[in-house]
Amino acid sequence: MNKKNLLSGRDKELLEMAEAYEQSKAEGKSIYMDAEDMADLADWYAMRHQPDRAQDVITYGLSMHPGNTSLLVQQAYLYLENSERDKAKETAGSIGEDTPEATILRAQILLEDGEEEQAEALLDTLEDKSDIANIIEAAYMYIDLGYIDKAREWIERGREKYADDEAYLALCADYSFALQHLDEAIAYYNKLIDKNPYSPLYWYGIARCYYEQREYGQAIDACDYATLSDEDFADAYLLRANAFYELKNDEKALENYRQAERLNLIPHGFVPAFQGMMKSAKGEWQKAYEYFQQAITADDRLLDRDSRCSLLSSIALCLYKLGKKQQADEYWTTAKTLDPGAIDPYIVEGQAYLESGDAGKAMECWEKAARIKPSPLTWENISMHCLSINQPEYACKTLERARQMNPYSPFINEKLAIVYLIAGDAANFNKYNRLCQQPIEPEKVEKLLQQLRRADNQDLSDLMYRLLDSLH
Repeated sequence: MNKKNLLSGRDKELLEMAEAYEQSKAEGKSIYMDAEDMADLADWYAMRHQPDRAQDVITYGLSMHPGNTSLLVQQAYLYLENSERDKAKETAGSIGEDTPEATILRAQILLEDGEEEQAEALLDTLEDKSDIANIIEAAYMYIDLGYIDKAREWIERGREKYADDEAYLALCADYSFALQHLDEAIAYYNKLIDKNPYSPLYWYGIARCYYEQREYGQAIDACDYATLSDEDFADAYLLRANAFYELKNDEKALENYRQAERLNLIPHGFVPAFQGMMKSAKGEWQKAYEYFQQAITADDRLLDRDSRCSLLSSIALCLYKLGKKQQADEYWTTAKTLDPGAIDPYIVEGQAYLESGDAGKAMECWEKAARIKPSPLTWENISMHCLSINQPEYACKTLERARQMNPYSPFINEKLAIVYLIAGDAANFNKYNRLCQQPIEPEKVEKLLQQLRRADNQDLSDLMYRLLDSLH
């Protein structure tokens, strides 16, 4: 069965246009397409993480329809996505018409520049603020840029008139997801799936909700439907990979990360970096080192400062484990010099020292990390690293430091109760258990202890998260 036949409406039309366009390009032939269709096609490619193809469509469209507003608007959005703000402003300024789409584009540029009042004033010039297209474009602009309350104002404009409109329901679903009102978002996505059961966007939308609810099996099932509808829907592969990773199915996660890489959603260095993580978890340090080296040279898109710093720290840890301590120190020094504000090199270096029995040096590294980022989250992060190498005693010490900085950190008493339970310290477990919003009941304590007894070779940081989840 041709999967295209499963699609309906505009989804099917755009896929057919893409096929016709690509065939004409492959054969070196020209093809006439309406300007609005070409703008929609460029957007279709952009949503599928094919910015080069989207740009090609825009360039071809403008050669056929010079100065077309819809094409220029898409061109500007493409520049914004690529962080080419000056080009986006120049393109927006070249648009001669004051159409609603051009007005909303200019408002977005103002909003991204922090000019909230000017952006709102520009939107006030729209003649028909209750038009469904204007509502959708303006609301998504505010959602994407984090102005949730402003998005709600636009959504409310259409609630009575468009309550059953598919595009409006999709907006409401995405808005509910942005608010993390996940049950409400799921209800909206289910309505949309009833209307259009083969839309990959709706299945992906509901998958995101299940993932946020830690219902990883259901998230995977929803992603299966998304890729059934569109086998090149990259976001579904990435989400499915993350869900498999959470379920500790590294092989399936790797399979889906490779698909996301094939579709240009993640950089080519991500897969070897993930393979390096897998080998590190198994203590296969030489193989991990080789994969991390592949990752750091694989793709310039991976090599932003944070990613390079993290990879250098991982390589240093591998070298340290392989007994090449001088080389490891050189990599850690390079990472620290590359990004003086990064704490990863200090945390990972401290982990290495702790594992080798030098707790004093480990604490020195972590104190430096805490001076760079003096936050309870820094010490909580360090405590998870201690648990990951089966050092619950130091997980207790570092988590205590987090609580000293902020006794009201979310779930800090619950975390301390569990970490002392893991460490076998009944007195401190009871101390923090009494401070929990909902103290752990004796029957649940016994179940937790049974899990601990079965966790001889399990990463204790993972166990910590699982025990936390079991309390809610």
